[in-house]
Amino acid sequence: MRLFFGLQLPAHWRQALANQAAALKKAGVKGAFTRPENYHLTLVFLGETQRVEEAKCTLRQVKGAPFPLRSAAPGCFSKKGGDIWWLGVEPSPALMDLQHSLETRLRAAGFPLEERPYRPHITLARRVKGPSELLGKVDIPPQEALIRQLTLFSSERVDGVLRYLPLCHQSLM
Repeated sequence: MRLFFGLQLPAHWRQALANQAAALKKAGVKGAFTRPENYHLTLVFLGETQRVEEAKCTLRQVKGAPFPLRSAAPGCFSKKGGDIWWLGVEPSPALMDLQHSLETRLRAAGFPLEERPYRPHITLARRVKGPSELLGKVDIPPQEALIRQLTLFSSERVDGVLRYLPLCHQSLM
């Protein structure tokens, strides 16, 4: 099973992202755009694993207080097969501490994790083929939300459609 830990986004964020994706498509940007119901902020990506119960147990050990999540400027990761366009998220101390705590617990539990530094972002589209100057025209109004829980997601194809399904939540108090 393909797993990752992340934050679910409120409806107003998903709508703002969907509106911008529609505008980018209309402007001629080609790529695999994220479905609105799949918008999220990844904290730690596990990838393929059968250790679902251990992942759930690790999630339940993470502690933290609710915190504000704020959007930031859009950006791009350049890739050979097409770029990844994203909306940035402010790396607040609360967000970064929470991500680090989760990552540390997962490493201690023996999960193999990526080595690259964490860079909080929400993926808008993958395999983008389009004029990169359009990224500068991404005009998503500033977004903010109070984050009250973490989620363990599975990434599955359901009837041929990629879906990120919540498996377990951990409240922040």
